[in-house]
Amino acid sequence: MYRSMLVAALLLAACSDSNGDNGPSAGVDNSNAVDAATASADETEQAVDAIAGTTAALAPAGLRAADLRALAIPLRPLCATVSSSTDTDGDGTVDNATYTYALPACALASFRGGSLELTGAIRIADPDPQPGYTYQLEYQDFKWNMAMPDTTQSFATTRNGVRSLALENGTLVLTSSLSMQRGFGVRGDANVGSEIRSVFSPAASLTFGLPMPSGEISQSGTVTMLRRGVTERYEVRTQTPLSIDATCAAYPRISAGEVHYVLADSSYVKVAWPGCGLRPTIEFVAP
Repeated sequence: MYRSMLVAALLLAACSDSNGDNGPSAGVDNSNAVDAATASADETEQAVDAIAGTTAALAPAGLRAADLRALAIPLRPLCATVSSSTDTDGDGTVDNATYTYALPACALASFRGGSLELTGAIRIADPDPQPGYTYQLEYQDFKWNMAMPDTTQSFATTRNGVRSLALENGTLVLTSSLSMQRGFGVRGDANVGSEIRSVFSPAASLTFGLPMPSGEISQSGTVTMLRRGVTERYEVRTQTPLSIDATCAAYPRISAGEVHYVLADSSYVKVAWPGCGLRPTIEFVAP
């Protein structure tokens, strides 16, 4: 059951982006830094779902749970056409399949107060011939277009890149190498690159096939942002590990935790998650 939920969470997470609802309040000192951290915070929430899974209620009957989790698109993962259902080792992750999203099937009329359209493709592969947690995911011009009643909050994001999950010495390690073309409302578009390693340390031993236990996630890596010809680089530092409570089924599934995105001058953006199902607060801190 857990393995099936693995791919559902990634489908769910692929649609996790936000704009104004988790952005900074007016008067923030460095909008570029805050926007970069906002984009990366969405990726963090995806990483959590990619590791911790989602609730069985999100998985329509007959859909393999592992593929649901890796794809992680909320509410309607079956809008995609799937190139193959072959799963040689029977662990719930397809050997190699492409999920293609197109309109009108992948248009959500109601999503987080607006409407969402999904296009592009996600490829899922299982590199391990034995049953296990491992999978690889590739975004292929995967775009979602979010339309809000307040048009200044509308935006679109196109993702390319890869994610891979592996079991290492009793921990789950998600490695993400992504590039995003993303809008930020009135502040304009930007290209955001993310090279992040997320390590999940469970509070109890992992048992494949059972639901994921509670635990903590620590992140490290870099985020880069290119806007109007200027590139900024941020070091990702986990100030307080992200607390993952197995009883939390709301998105985002982070009960507590704080991550900093640090510039060369030691200024940083603080992203703090206040509780299960709540969006983070985002604050620029001068050196």
